[in-house]
Amino acid sequence: MAGAPTPLGFAAFAALKLGGYSGYSALLNRTKAFNRSGCKLPPFWTGGLVRSGIGVVTGVVYGFGFWLAIERASNSFADNYGVQVFFGSLVPIRVGEWLLFLWLLYRSCQLTAKEKIVPVVGGIVTSFALDAIGIATLIYVPGAAWVC
Repeated sequence: MAGAPTPLGFAAFAALKLGGYSGYSALLNRTKAFNRSGCKLPPFWTGGLVRSGIGVVTGVVYGFGFWLAIERASNSFADNYGVQVFFGSLVPIRVGEWLLFLWLLYRSCQLTAKEKIVPVVGGIVTSFALDAIGIATLIYVPGAAWVC
């Protein structure tokens, strides 16, 4: 396994997240729900910056809080289930992150609750796909870093 993350590894993965979220924002900007009159679409790179920022803030708070809490749990629980609980707990957190993202950038679109489902689920899938790349880089690239 790779050693501790380096600043370059952190920057590289943060750039990958930024690119991935920018691409997803560009995709959202092309969908029918977002292309209605009165819907002010942000530039795709703004979406990438905003979502990456939300992820970094949430990731730091959740990550440190989770691992501090899990250290206090029994060692057998942490060893056997810590990673699964960590990633499973990210699902509702990511629902909140993507709803916040939609509210910050697309509130002028006045999406119904039903219209938010697909972009939120797609965003969660995008987030976990980018996480998979981050975890692979932790394993295979010296000095890599994982960014929520």
